[in-house]
Amino acid sequence: MPIRHHIERQSAHPLQRFMHLYMRVMVRDLNALLRELHLSMPQMGTLHLLNAQGGQSVSAIAEHLNLSLAATSHLVERLVQRGLLTRAEDPADRRHKRVALAPDGVALVARIHRQAAAAFDEVLEPLPSELRGRFEATVLEVLSVLAPGEAVAR
Repeated sequence: MPIRHHIERQSAHPLQRFMHLYMRVMVRDLNALLRELHLSMPQMGTLHLLNAQGGQSVSAIAEHLNLSLAATSHLVERLVQRGLLTRAEDPADRRHKRVALAPDGVALVARIHRQAAAAFDEVLEPLPSELRGRFEATVLEVLSVLAPGEAVAR
């Protein structure tokens, strides 16, 4: 029996089984989007990092992605040329550059987030509305404990 089938069937943790359903849809859609946009996973990771943490140095991006400084510099340059990132002097140290999302980069990250939400909608679509409401309320309650103070959209 292939390992992946064994894991799916034998997983004792219901959240693991749920995440497997979600990831199957999300990965399918994300791979299609990456192909359409000619983006690599490290490029997408850079966009998400800058969206979450704001402007960063190339070395901070390299450390986050576990890539060499040279590879990260090349990756950043390609994203700058595509209009997804901006590069400017770091106000704290004018010898260094700070990389941030350009408006097109912000729009692309928003599109990826919408796609992730659509994947959840696809997975949850078969649920009766009352059950889906209870599920979403429970997730919000759990998030209020695990991530207190973070804004959670409803």
